[in-house]
Amino acid sequence: MSRLSVENVSFTYGEKPILKNVSLAVEQGELVAILGHNGSGKTTLLRCISGYLTPTAGMVRIGGQAVSSLSARKLAQRMALVPQNPVMEFDFTVRDIVLMGRNPHLKRFAGETDADFAAADAALARTGMTALSDRSVLTLSGGEWQRTIIARAICQKSDVMLLDEPVASLDVKHQIEILRLVRSLCRENGISALCVMHDVNLSAHYSDQILLLKGGETLACGSPCNVVTAPLLQEAYGIEAEVREVQGHPFMIPRYD
Repeated sequence: MSRLSVENVSFTYGEKPILKNVSLAVEQGELVAILGHNGSGKTTLLRCISGYLTPTAGMVRIGGQAVSSLSARKLAQRMALVPQNPVMEFDFTVRDIVLMGRNPHLKRFAGETDADFAAADAALARTGMTALSDRSVLTLSGGEWQRTIIARAICQKSDVMLLDEPVASLDVKHQIEILRLVRSLCRENGISALCVMHDVNLSAHYSDQILLLKGGETLACGSPCNVVTAPLLQEAYGIEAEVREVQGHPFMIPRYD
């Protein structure tokens, strides 16, 4: 049984179809990237998986249970979300934000226990944020803030992590750091991660699977070497590209002229 399964999911805004019969299986410890041009349905799919949106048709299951059958609290115990460009306007410390990952596990009106604080400390250490734990989040760089949000997701101790464009606003150094971190969480902690991405080459390097969408439908799904090909890139993005092998992974070189 797959840890996360998306079964013929469709979604419609009004009369406009956004997703059409999309299916995907994510196993324990896998990192899966969702690719496609702007408006192809990537974020809508992630929102359907997270339970934020209810599919018009089809079903999403986590560990065999329908996401729609779980309460918000129970779902948060199983699935953590790292949103796109989360905004923080309040003067919380890094530790405060990370501790929020324990909220789905707390009893009503109960405070954090020693075990909760230990989970936060472990998450801070895992993301390299221990030295910044008492700093205001309003003073963080983009990369530090993104690691803080991922630390919160780690502290949540969920089986599945959903990340919506986790490296979109970061420089290349921090992009690599974040994706290395997510991949290591999959390999070492057994987390299953699903990332909406724009960068084809980073996705090909760090992912186990790639789901390539076009017009809300599955154009291809499989290993990076089977999805990152010149014909599929031409069909998905309308570009001419050469695909070479670099460090054992497919690497796209677009034609610029």
